[in-house]
Amino acid sequence: MSRTAAIALAVLLAAACTGGDDVPPLLDTVVDTVDLDAAVGTDVVVYDLAPSPDGLPVALVGAAGAAESWLVPLAGGTPTAVPAVDPDSELVIADDGTPLIVGTALTRVGGAVLPLRLDGPPDAVLLDGDVLNLARDTRLTAVDAGTGEVRVTAVAPGPVTHLAGAPDGDLLALVTRPGGGVDLLRLSPDLRPDDEPVELVAGGGTPTALRVTADGTVVVTAYVNEALDAGRLVTVVDGRVQTVADLEGTDDTALDLAVDPTGRVAYVVLSASYHPAELTAIDLATGGRTGTVALCGGAGAFGAIAPSADGRTLTVVGSCIGADGPSTTAFVIE
Repeated sequence: MSRTAAIALAVLLAAACTGGDDVPPLLDTVVDTVDLDAAVGTDVVVYDLAPSPDGLPVALVGAAGAAESWLVPLAGGTPTAVPAVDPDSELVIADDGTPLIVGTALTRVGGAVLPLRLDGPPDAVLLDGDVLNLARDTRLTAVDAGTGEVRVTAVAPGPVTHLAGAPDGDLLALVTRPGGGVDLLRLSPDLRPDDEPVELVAGGGTPTALRVTADGTVVVTAYVNEALDAGRLVTVVDGRVQTVADLEGTDDTALDLAVDPTGRVAYVVLSASYHPAELTAIDLATGGRTGTVALCGGAGAFGAIAPSADGRTLTVVGSCIGADGPSTTAFVIE
């Protein structure tokens, strides 16, 4: 999501707050589901889910052996077929509504396919206006989103897994240390480290999501063990860790993250054989759970989360485990 879109989302969510303490209302109801398999007529795998500047998010999906991939608008409408893309590709949508698929090349859907000098799909993508900031391993690159022209390159102190924009114009990156551990790194606009890293996980760990609220609160989720059955949510304010919440039931979820930009509430999906699939609200000040929304009758497997343009809903993609077999579904929650 571009910085402009993030600020607009923050304003909309802040306006929706009620109560004397301006606590945002919790999302608590599944209001719609979209069968992504039925949308394109085959069993699909969701590669990415991207917020759209107009309405509900858009899903990038593919299928084993298929010559095509598809963009599925969750607000309705006909899916758009594109030549098959790498499963590690990421989808971002420009402020003018143009979808960009970033993989081994930059595909402007409906336009040009532009080469990218990354030696493979990027590990992290951040679209900021007309600039795509990309990370592959330790290499950071900023390219023109319209032409693919490289604007600046830099090298990070460790592999970069996620990028996000800060309200002051800097970039934030999650970096895994070669010896183990996860750090938050602030980068200047020319992609150079701008401060000392903040340690989020002391040893091991796999980062899963990075979000920044309008007031600059940084929220991170990560697995903390190799089994991926234990997670952690961390907030960072003014360069210091403020809240740490340990999470159980992360076995069958990608542990993606959505955050209310007022800095009050985060949402993650928890699901495991011993834990029902639930969208879970977490108070960012205390780390306590403040609400859940059931997604399946039992367990399921879940991936990405993305907000709508007006901030009133979240969309979660995943599959419930039932007698009829899994069906790849987008759950719209308000």
